[in-house]
Amino acid sequence: IGGCCAYTIFVAQNWRNVFNTLSSCKIQLSTEFWVLIQMAVFIPLAFIRQIRYFAPVALVANLLIIASLGYLLGFDVWSIATTGPAPFVNYNPARFPLLVGTAVYSFEGVTLVIPILDSLKEKRDFGRVLTLAIMLCLGLFLGVGSLSYLTFGDKVEAVVLLNLPNQSSWTMLVQILYSVAILFSMPLQLFPAVKIMEAMMFTRSGREHKSIKWQKNLFRTAMVMLIALIAVFGADQLDNVVSLVGSFCLVPLSFIYPSSMHLKLIANTRWVRFKDSVLIAIGVVAMVYVTFISVVTWGTSDPPIDVCL
Repeated sequence: IGGCCAYTIFVAQNWRNVFNTLSSCKIQLSTEFWVLIQMAVFIPLAFIRQIRYFAPVALVANLLIIASLGYLLGFDVWSIATTGPAPFVNYNPARFPLLVGTAVYSFEGVTLVIPILDSLKEKRDFGRVLTLAIMLCLGLFLGVGSLSYLTFGDKVEAVVLLNLPNQSSWTMLVQILYSVAILFSMPLQLFPAVKIMEAMMFTRSGREHKSIKWQKNLFRTAMVMLIALIAVFGADQLDNVVSLVGSFCLVPLSFIYPSSMHLKLIANTRWVRFKDSVLIAIGVVAMVYVTFISVVTWGTSDPPIDVCL
């Protein structure tokens, strides 16, 4: 759910930028408006109940993301080669903890591991596929993050696409395509959370009881509206939203819970128990500290780039 909130803000900021550019700022609509307009797409997609139905949409979204990242990387390399790297800071002690939450945010897709495994015909291949996917994501994160910071320096935006020249038709096309890709990814991100909560709330199947099916649809609609409400609240603070989700939600999910379960169920030597205990301690400290920094620095970031100013 936290990942969906960040996705919604990301799309809203891109759409606002593109619309203001195309309208020459004659009509200015707020980021909050673009958050709410996404619900027209998000709510129907949230009604999908079988993860396999997301496969075509996910494939298209991945292709759009790859194309957009290719353009961004090409622009970064060209800019660095022609004008050199922008001024940048090697270490920012005031906001460095936000990096921890943002980095752990990259584990947002971990909730999809079990649903995807369950949907595979050849489950024995999953370990290899998962490892390859993680290594590919790691390379993209490091490459895009490093090159974009070298290109834009301390002026880099939380949504780096906003740093690209607005006068370029290619830039607007990339912003639109990437936003569409992220928009199509949101229902997939919401899928595990909704399935877990529905299993706790509803004991009967919607296949046999139409009233239950529509109760579930109403519940999913309410969840989408909750996401929109949170996104409206953090519309101009995407970096803090990502860090807060990463620290408060994904640090436990990535470090504390797995280590606790391993310690309880599998650890049978003193050394293994020690390693699990260290990971749990690191997770608890990181969760508390980075969550605190994310909250106290809320509102200190500059607002996103506005082409109309």
